[in-house]
Formats: sequence, C-alpha cells, structure tokens
Amino acid sequence: MFSVKVILAVLFPALLSGSILKAQKPFDPEVVCNDFCRNDSLLFFQEVEPRVHLNENEVDNTNLKGPYFDLFPGLKTDIQSALYFFPELSAVHIKFSYKPINQTMNSRPTFLNIFRQKAKRHYRIIINNNKGKCKGLPFEELSFNIKTGWLGHELAHICDYENMNSGQTFWFAFKYVFSKKYVRSVERNTDLITIRHGLAFPLYDGTDYLLRSKDIGAKYRNYTIVNGLSLREIKCFWYKLQNGLSLGPLDNHVLR
Repeated sequence: MFSVKVILAVLFPALLSGSILKAQKPFDPEVVCNDFCRNDSLLFFQEVEPRVHLNENEVDNTNLKGPYFDLFPGLKTDIQSALYFFPELSAVHIKFSYKPINQTMNSRPTFLNIFRQKAKRHYRIIINNNKGKCKGLPFEELSFNIKTGWLGHELAHICDYENMNSGQTFWFAFKYVFSKKYVRSVERNTDLITIRHGLAFPLYDGTDYLLRSKDIGAKYRNYTIVNGLSLREIKCFWYKLQNGLSLGPLDNHVLR
C-alpha cells in the first residue's frame, strides 16, 4: 500500500499544473452596495421562525445525534431550520462539532474531499466551545434568529465549496490563508449569498449583536467590520434583490 505522503506527492503536482491554473476567480470583484436604501421596510425586520415539523429524512446527511446535541438539544431545530433555506445542500454530508477554534464558528471541507467524487464530499461546521484560548460568542445562548443567520453564512460557504473542483479548493485555501484582501472578498461574497437565500435580517441581526456585544474582544469585532458587509450594505443588497435592481458588476457574475 502506498502511504498518504506518496499519494499526495503524485497528485498535487497534477492539481497545481491543471485545475489550479484554470481556477476561476469567484470572489473578484469585491461586492459593494453603496446605494441608499430608499425605504426602511418592515418586511426587512421579519424574524425567521423555527421549523418544528421537519421530516428527519430531510437532514439524514448530518450528524444531529450524539453528545453535542445531548448537551444542547435545541440546536438540532436551529440547524434543521437553517438548512431549509439551502435546498441545494439537502444531500450534502455536513458534520457538526463542538471544539476550541479562533471564531464563534467556521465551515471547511474535509481533507479527503480531494479523493472523493463531488456527490460524496464531506464538510464540517465547527462551533467554538469557548474552552480554548480564543473565545467566541456563546452560540447556544443566542436568539434563534441570529443563530439561523450565522449558520446560514457557514452554509453559504459550503455552497461555494460545492462549486469548486479539488484544485480550486486547494487554491482557495492557500489564498485565504495568505491574502487578507482575498479573505475580505470571500466573506463579503458569502454574506451576499446568505442574503440571496432569504436570511438578510438574521444576518443583519447577528452582525448588529456582534458589533454591540461586550463579550468579544476588539480584534474579533474589527475582523467583522473589515471583512463583513456593513449593516447598511446588508439592507441595501436586500432592497436591490427585492426590487429586481442591478447589483452592478455582479450582474453577470455567478454567485454560488
């Protein structure tokens, strides 16, 4: 049997010379919404409601059983409800875990995806258990509306991963680690995907809460200000989408 290192030594040159060089630039240009939202519609400020009558088969690709969900059983409904807004992920394998990370939560493809067919890819969404050096907001204590918005943002990331081949995913990870400009473009585009899936106000609610919270440090707050859509931009994009208005340079851009 060949070792993993030997396999990677053979495969990575092929990825670098082929798929990565052909990789698209899905996050260029950066999304911006500078127009004034001409009304402050009450339709925007509608909180989402839990979907308490979901069929278990709708989410049988997720690990909604085990110690994590025994500890916080209500999160099962939160996750089911957020997944409802992303029907294209209904057959995608997504594992949720609870461990120390640098943010409140993040999503990522598993390493073995480079060997898997697209229909068999696996992803992880990790929620910070706040037991490590870096503390996020206590996710399980947030309002349902905010939790749905933040889960929606992570699911929007997975929508992007699903549209990348192995080489593009590798290149994405490389640029995300080494380019602050790329991180900003990715996160703002992901916010827009979240809005387009019907979660504008939950995203707005979560961003507003994070910016006002006294439970997070200045570094985390600044990361949100620098990389996420502003509250005004969230409303601006929502208004444009509701009224069929142009998104500017993104009109001919594939938003995944």
